[in-house]
Amino acid sequence: MPTKASGVESPHACKQYAIYDFMKRNSDNVIIVDEVMKVYKTRKIEYTAIRNISLTVKTGEFVSVLGPSGSGKTTLMNLLGTLDRPTNGKIFIDGVDTSTLNERELAILRNRKIGFVFQSYNLVPYLTAFENVSLPLMVDGIDTSENLKRGKDLLSEVDLEGKMHKKPNELSGGEQQRVAIVRALINSPPIILADEPTGNLDSKTSDAVMSVLVRMAKENNVTIVMVTHEEDIAAYSDRSVYLKDGVVEREKRLKK
Repeated sequence: MPTKASGVESPHACKQYAIYDFMKRNSDNVIIVDEVMKVYKTRKIEYTAIRNISLTVKTGEFVSVLGPSGSGKTTLMNLLGTLDRPTNGKIFIDGVDTSTLNERELAILRNRKIGFVFQSYNLVPYLTAFENVSLPLMVDGIDTSENLKRGKDLLSEVDLEGKMHKKPNELSGGEQQRVAIVRALINSPPIILADEPTGNLDSKTSDAVMSVLVRMAKENNVTIVMVTHEEDIAAYSDRSVYLKDGVVEREKRLKK
């Protein structure tokens, strides 16, 4: 059994963890977006970023989201990552209606069910590659040698076994992004959300990083939703979804 950092959990915490023990993969669709709208309001203006989007993503599927600036890509990713809440509609993540969860429960959901990969890597600068990879385990209170070994094994799989103790500023951009991919996978989440993961990389390094992401996702049966503006990067996916003015303009199947 994983060891919790606090040693003893409160009844409220036990109740929260029980929610996620109940989350079984009994559906082909790991993500369901049901008539979702997101409206941002200020004192003077009201802006609709997402307009009644409905979308499903199957377990193990790789979906790219494309569209011009202001099309709603970032808003959709924030909603899928439970970093923001819809104004209307519902989002189901691995069988759970996220609208029923409070902020603490959403944080637990994110840590256990979603791995994030960002354009800017978002590595902690004063931690080593291995420590960055282990961070989600520490947040979840898991410190077993078995799980820490998984971090070392995954870093070895992406050819970073000799750089585990290097800090981000001692790694190339491609190496940092590989660390970020391993960090996203360390908790074995069913979903990875990738926001322009190759935006800061040259084309050769981008291809290498995408190959690692696709291979590791397939090996672990992980679903990927990726925002990109590059058609050649989207070509790695199974399906492309094009947004325009906050709605799904069209979809394109890339692989059977």
